[in-house]
Amino acid sequence: MPSLTAHLLHLDESALKAATQHPFLEAAATKSLETERLQAWLAQDRLYALAYTNFMGALLAKVPIPTGSDRETSLEGRAADLFIDCLVNIRTESKMFEETADAEGWLDDICNAQPNRHTRAYQDLFAGAAAPQKPLIVGLTVLWATEECYLRAWKHAKSKMDLSLKAKDKDVMQRTFIPNWTSPEFEAFVRKIGALVNKFGSERSAEDGWEWEECETAWRQVLWLEESFWPSIKTDKKVTFE
Repeated sequence: MPSLTAHLLHLDESALKAATQHPFLEAAATKSLETERLQAWLAQDRLYALAYTNFMGALLAKVPIPTGSDRETSLEGRAADLFIDCLVNIRTESKMFEETADAEGWLDDICNAQPNRHTRAYQDLFAGAAAPQKPLIVGLTVLWATEECYLRAWKHAKSKMDLSLKAKDKDVMQRTFIPNWTSPEFEAFVRKIGALVNKFGSERSAEDGWEWEECETAWRQVLWLEESFWPSIKTDKKVTFE
């Protein structure tokens, strides 16, 4: 029986590639990103992070936290601890967005932005995945899907960077954002989420059951949203995905 995450990763490989190898990422890695595009992405990603905070809070509220001696090793206990870790991490990330924007002189522009249709779609997806009638595995899958896509996207960006650049020659993307989402710590965190998704997928749901189908639908929604979320890039050359 394949793990749930392996099953999802092979479900639509072309959509996964489109979501994680967008032209925006190459532009971000090569200092060819227009400032207005960078600001647009940063503003919406900050709003996404705030919605993610509410999402984690809603998922945490769904978990019946065990009180026995096996609390930390039970699936519910591990899920609760994971959501708390996510809340701590996203608070740090939100501060990073605002501190970076402040240092670049963009803070008012970033904080005054309103969610675009893609960010609103993410807000709706989070709300739906954390709804009381949804099984916890669906919310976990959405969480993992967003983080897995982000890890893959920024690793793709890093592969396009000139790694010989000195610190003084790097822009904010190369200096701050790309290293943040390609760090060993972030990758280990994504793998931790995936492992828990697989545990729930194997022990609390059937491979051919309706819960796996719900997770497939959620995965496809995330892939579509991830591709759509990246700002469009103006270019005179034909862009290909390698």
